[in-house]
Amino acid sequence: MKVLFALVACGSGAPLAAQQGGEPHLVLSAFVGVHAGRQIWSLGSQPVIAIQSIGSDLVPTSQHDTLALSRSMASGFIIGASGTYFPGPHLGFEVEIALMSLSLESSCSIRQSQPPVPNDIGPSLCSSLQGQSVNSSAVSFSAGIIGRLGAGKSMHPYVRLDAGIVARTQSTIEMIGTYMDADGNVVGATLVSDEHPNNTSPHITAALGLAFSLGPGYQLRLEGRDIMMQLDGVTGPGDPSTGTLVLPHTAQFYHIFALNVTLDVILEKQHHRRY
Repeated sequence: MKVLFALVACGSGAPLAAQQGGEPHLVLSAFVGVHAGRQIWSLGSQPVIAIQSIGSDLVPTSQHDTLALSRSMASGFIIGASGTYFPGPHLGFEVEIALMSLSLESSCSIRQSQPPVPNDIGPSLCSSLQGQSVNSSAVSFSAGIIGRLGAGKSMHPYVRLDAGIVARTQSTIEMIGTYMDADGNVVGATLVSDEHPNNTSPHITAALGLAFSLGPGYQLRLEGRDIMMQLDGVTGPGDPSTGTLVLPHTAQFYHIFALNVTLDVILEKQHHRRY
């Protein structure tokens, strides 16, 4: 009987001794974070026709003002959700959808022609653009890979690399301001035109983070991201012979840095045995 009890005890204890800690296998995540702002483009010396306001009419003159223009992206928030599948302990595959606030800020300064044109709308139009904030947002869809070390422990590092597309609601080129006409009315006017805005573009995201276990079904992640997003940036001055400027521009990749906090819901774990 003693031999029988010993065999039963060994048989029941062997799987527990052979089984190691579980690693997240299928994960659903929700995250929130902030991203930094950055300048998108600047133009130091752009001649424009000095336009005189006479009553309700605008009359181009033979004189030129000179503008300094720039467009920046303000800092903002980022929220989203993702799903990750790990076929093994180290390498996984993920898909993600995210919403970013991408408010655009304009700046403008003017050097008037001498002598200044009476009732020149340039100073008023430029003043309305200085510090102007245009609400904008972007939705991104991406897929990529994630690599982790020490998964199943209370804390482990990981890296991610994603690629996808991003759709934005506003042009990064167009500038619309206001001026006061000779009758004292506030009138809107487009200073910089973008007739064919490219608001859908690719992006690449590289990330580094730490995951912390919160129990058998949850973990928390702190993550730093470098979001490389393609945006339109001005490449030089435009033709000053028209009232509305059409500035040459091209799509360029810009680095946007972000910090995220992510809550993971672990739907399934995988266990490994050693023999």
